[in-house]
Amino acid sequence: MKIEGQVAMRKGFEEEINRFNGKGKDKINLISYVGGEGRKGILNQVVQFDEALKKSPHAIVIQPTDNSALGRGLQTANEKKIPVIAYDQYIVNGVLESFITSDNYQAGRDNGDYIDGLFDRNQEIRLVVFEYPKVSSTIDRVDGFFDALRTRGRKFHVLRRYEAVDPDSGAAAVKQFLKDFPVKGSVDLILTVNDGGGLSIVKSLWEKKRTEIRHATFDGDPLSIENIKNKRLTVIDSAQFCAELGRESARTLIAKLNKESVADKKLIPTFAVTEKTLSSYPGWMGHPDKGPIVSTDKKKLLPVPARQPTQVYKDASRLIIKIGVAPLCPYLCEKGPGLWSGYIYDIIKDVAQKEDFEVEFESIPNSRLISSLKTRKINYVIIPADMVRYLDDIRIVGPKLGVNYTGALVSPGKKDPLIDALFIQDKKVVYADLGLDSTNIEGEGVLPSRSTKLTGADAADRMIKMIGDRRAEIALGDYNVLRYFLARKPMVSLQLLPTSLTGFNSLVLVSVPKEPEFGYFPRHLENWFLQSRENGTLETILRRYNLKDWKIFNRD
Repeated sequence: MKIEGQVAMRKGFEEEINRFNGKGKDKINLISYVGGEGRKGILNQVVQFDEALKKSPHAIVIQPTDNSALGRGLQTANEKKIPVIAYDQYIVNGVLESFITSDNYQAGRDNGDYIDGLFDRNQEIRLVVFEYPKVSSTIDRVDGFFDALRTRGRKFHVLRRYEAVDPDSGAAAVKQFLKDFPVKGSVDLILTVNDGGGLSIVKSLWEKKRTEIRHATFDGDPLSIENIKNKRLTVIDSAQFCAELGRESARTLIAKLNKESVADKKLIPTFAVTEKTLSSYPGWMGHPDKGPIVSTDKKKLLPVPARQPTQVYKDASRLIIKIGVAPLCPYLCEKGPGLWSGYIYDIIKDVAQKEDFEVEFESIPNSRLISSLKTRKINYVIIPADMVRYLDDIRIVGPKLGVNYTGALVSPGKKDPLIDALFIQDKKVVYADLGLDSTNIEGEGVLPSRSTKLTGADAADRMIKMIGDRRAEIALGDYNVLRYFLARKPMVSLQLLPTSLTGFNSLVLVSVPKEPEFGYFPRHLENWFLQSRENGTLETILRRYNLKDWKIFNRD
């Protein structure tokens, strides 16, 4: 209730409920809770979720304060068959009745398209990103922005990245930025993932007379809109319709209570505010010109053109597609020369059989995947998105092939639902490079000085044993990897909890910009996911590896 945009979301929700209650005999009785800010707010919301569950309501509507801390509560709601509708942020490790959020990826693309038009066609844009990788909304904004620049063939160079999402972190980040880039004209553009951090950054730059820098941002805070109006650095702000997020959440709730079907996910359009569109922007309480974009798994299949005769075939009829990968179970497991397993392998093998082509996997360290791609030794690579997100000479194609985040392995009975830097600072921690990005845990600077790092192919097994033997209090690693290895030890009784410690990172398929789509493989892959999520094939494959679908993270 202290963040104006989120207050607007609540006002929109209550506005729609009051409209419904004024129409007829049926009434919706709202029992409201306010979590609050910071770590205390997260813990408050966990307790409040439990209190709400004890009331056995007909439904729960929630704006999550943390993606992972509420996972246990959501699972309990699923067991009790209490529908949960989340807006603005999602919750991992459970099933939401519906998730309503802004179309953050398209907001990023709008920013990228506009920024591209501000610079000379052949100019390389030197830019700095103020990011926040711990929630999907801000990641989607950044992905949309850079995908737009790449689609337009724009050359760009990301000089540095900082983390900033609120006024305090924004103030700290811009202070460091000014030390790193003291010379006027050394940076063309800054991109901030929201106005929470962006406003304090713009304020400092303006006061330091760094008026040569252009600024692109998101959210639509009234102060940021004023900056556009008064030509204070900001040139575009892709604004949310905050109240509409609340209204659509209420409409979804009403439909559910009326036993109508509701969409798994709804995207509310955003509004690109620029100097030219200022007068048309209705503000956070306004209504978008078009309704919500409803996302379901029943979309149309992508058209796939006939294969081109210039493509390379093993013989007269079969196409070979070469894919570079860094093996990691359960994603892709190398069992020997030419022998593979893992859920991604199972998926691609199924696609290849259905579409009549062959796939050859080549084991390459993550650090060498892009260079191998650029020298045309392979047609595609499968790689963590954060290793290619900021490059201008690649092309991300096809669907997300998985999402990883840090899991915390603890003894049974641990009650604290929030595994964060404060929780682990006095614990005996063991960790390993088990994730898609081997630096993600260490890079956060959250590990206590007495933590122990494990290496080797058996690291996950050793972590599990150390927790079981009480030689460590908590083990940290890729959630999917730990879940996979735990399933192979049915006699071991440990808790595996999701965390937001290092954010969320997707695994993506990448090619080079001018490379032909060999066999139109990305389109076949997109179509496979559309069909296999509907007919249960994907769920069957993932169940073999004790994994869950990641569709809540998808952009559509």
